[in-house]
Parts: sequence; structure tokens; C-alpha cells
Amino acid sequence: MTTTPPRPPSGISIAGTGSYLPERRLDLTAEAARHPASDAERIRATGYRTIAAEDTLYPGDMALIAAERALAAAATEPKDIDLIAVTAIHRHGHQRLWSPASWLQSRLGATRALPFTVAQGCNAQLLVLDLAADLLSTEGRRTALIVATDRFAASGFDRFTADYGIVYGDGAAAAVLTATTPTPATPTWHVLDTHSVSDPELEGLHRLDEPAPETRALFGAEHDVRAAKKRYLAAHGTDSLREATRTAVREIREALLPHGTDPAPRRVVYPNLGLPLLQENYFPEFPGGADTSLWDFGATVGHLGSGDQIAGLDHLERHHTFDTGDRVLLLGAGAGFTWTGVLLERR
Repeated sequence: MTTTPPRPPSGISIAGTGSYLPERRLDLTAEAARHPASDAERIRATGYRTIAAEDTLYPGDMALIAAERALAAAATEPKDIDLIAVTAIHRHGHQRLWSPASWLQSRLGATRALPFTVAQGCNAQLLVLDLAADLLSTEGRRTALIVATDRFAASGFDRFTADYGIVYGDGAAAAVLTATTPTPATPTWHVLDTHSVSDPELEGLHRLDEPAPETRALFGAEHDVRAAKKRYLAAHGTDSLREATRTAVREIREALLPHGTDPAPRRVVYPNLGLPLLQENYFPEFPGGADTSLWDFGATVGHLGSGDQIAGLDHLERHHTFDTGDRVLLLGAGAGFTWTGVLLERR
């Protein structure tokens, strides 16, 4: 297990957020009833109430909407963006060699930005934020746009049965990161610190034993997350992932909250995993547990790939009031396996 080394305090802020979450919601109970009894029981046990489902827009379209909303919230012009990163865990609807980040750069008119399309599982957006804390500075590149976007509708990926304990939702979330000192009249979220943990021994959770040539039959099998996890856990024991997760999350807590609850974050934005997974692996490690989480929000949209945390922060921005000095902690996890914590303070 590897961790990010100690470094000076971050000089970046989240100047604005934006999201696109489709209005359509799939009722979990009704959808579970459409599946065989064994699957239906597992689906209901996740605890979600509804799942966000997009029938028309593809990931790029959703990303563009979220990006434009984040730029508007940050009062930032596309021409001032230095870096654009697009993260996703599923297909974009176009050819394999297509670059979503370059497409977004073109549509926005962000002509001077460097584009990156990042595929590092459901923690990708927070990993990029962690890296941006080092890449951005007042002397060089100052502004980054990070966008997570995924659509599982109308694909070979069954959002309800492809994985254990998780149901996947459609949507996009964006944030504008800046190294420019904000004006007092413009509230921002200052990045106090970030901490990432990597445990590459868990990469096999998402890989079967042998690579296979691309065939039509393989297309559906590639989306069967359960098969890979079942094989890995049978070989390494069911406690391996739980213990690694609790260890990583505990390390992040100790790194970002060395003084415990003094001060305590008002909110902790966890991945939108199923409720039993959160209760077992995440809530026990942070002050307030479920009470400070955004489960009431996550339970209505599902797991948004790599976009849970920024979508959650955007939800907080639109539905809650914060005072100067209030803190929020973002916590991400993704295949590989990696975990990232980001501690924010209202400025």
C-alpha cells in the first residue's frame, strides 16, 4: 500500500461547481421486481430509493452542461482554462480512440487548455484534483476544469446487477479549480489538504485470470464486474477488500483530521455506494458517520461513477448554507485500488 508523501499546504480552491443529473428516476423497488428473486433481494438490500437515468444525452453532452454550469458559478471564461480533465468508467458512445477531453475543450472554446481523458476507476476525479494541487500555481497554470461523466443506460452494462452492493446512476459533475486568490466577495472552497492511498494488490478485483481477444461475445462479459470480484475474493478471502478499505480510510482520516473533531467537518461526502457498504467500511471511520453523510442525496441518484463527490458538493452548494470556516471532506474510492480524501474549508 502506497501513500502520497507529505507536502506543503495546497494553494488551490474550488471556485465553482456544476452538475447534470437527469430528471428521470428509476424506482428501485419496481426495478428489483423485474429481476429474478436472487438478484431482486440483492438490489433491494443496497438501500437506494431511486436511480438517475438518462435516455437522451450521452456522456459528452452531460459533461458539457455540467462544465458550463461550473464555469458560470466560478465566473470563469473558457479561454482562461489551463487544464481540462474528463473522467469516466464506462463508454462514451463514440469510437475507442476518441478523446472526450479534446471534444469538451473544442465545444467550450478553451483553446489554450491541455486536455486529459482519465480512466482510473471511480476515484479518478478526486485523483485529478489531488494532482492539480501540485500542478496549479499563481506563476504558471492557474485554472483547471475537472469533469466526471457516465451513462449506463442503453448499454451492455446492467446498472442493477453488474456489481455487488452498488447500483449505478447516470450524470455528470464538474469543478473549476484555481490557484488565484479569491476575492472576499466570492465564496470558494479552499483545498486545505489532500491525501491519497493506493493498494495495487487489489487490481485483480476487476480482472479475470487471462486476457481475451475482442469478440462480440466478450462485449457483454466485459461489463460483468461480479465475475472478477467473485474470483478474486474466492482466492484472497472476503475480508481482504474490507480490511484494505478500512486501513486506507483510517489513514486518510488521520492525515486530514489529525486533531479529530477539532474542528469537525460539517459534512463528509462519501462515494454513493450501497448503504451496507458505507455502514461497514466508511461511516465507522469518520466523525458523525451516517449523520454527516449525504446518503439522503446518494440514495436518490445512485453511484455516479467518478462523479459522486463533486456532484455531492454541488448539491450542498445549492441546498445548504455555509459560513466562513466551515469544513467539508470529500472521500473517493475506485478500482485499482485507490482512495483519496480532500479537506475543504469555506473562505
